[in-house]
Amino acid sequence: MESSVVMIQPFDRVYDEQYDSVYKAVYMRLLNREITEDLVQDIFIKAFRAYDRFDPKVASVSTWLNRITINALYDHFRKNGTIGGQISKQAMSIDDCVEQGMEPGAEDAEITKLIDAQASEAYMILKHLKDEERELLSLRFGLELSYREIAERVGSKEKSVGAKMNRIIEKCRRIADSEKI
Repeated sequence: MESSVVMIQPFDRVYDEQYDSVYKAVYMRLLNREITEDLVQDIFIKAFRAYDRFDPKVASVSTWLNRITINALYDHFRKNGTIGGQISKQAMSIDDCVEQGMEPGAEDAEITKLIDAQASEAYMILKHLKDEERELLSLRFGLELSYREIAERVGSKEKSVGAKMNRIIEKCRRIADSEKI
């Protein structure tokens, strides 16, 4: 009878392997580089402190870290006046920006911080999406969850998630076309 011993990798390797996906997932939800960097740092500090309790028989490292990431995002939204990712009291709509004299297409402070052309293009598309749409994209492409896993997280059916994702991707294409990206 073989015993299946699962080796736990050193935390620095977990950090190196998982950092990009956690960063992308958080950034796609927040669209703010400084807040994302702070939150990702907090996520990895929480993960490091809890790593001795991680059980590879229960979940993979990425699944475990995804749960910490999602909880950290919900905590962030609660602390900053949003529940479940709804629009923050601090967030401004495009109409609010225009009313305050900011022109659509005027220089965006966040985009000037992005040095990668693809990141800038992604930001230009993501800022036009609703928070719920960014959340689904974040779960699918940031945390790389399956439609089934996303459906479980958001309390929906797998087919419904798939249909929503198709509509969001098509919307992203239309935005890219209209923004000439």
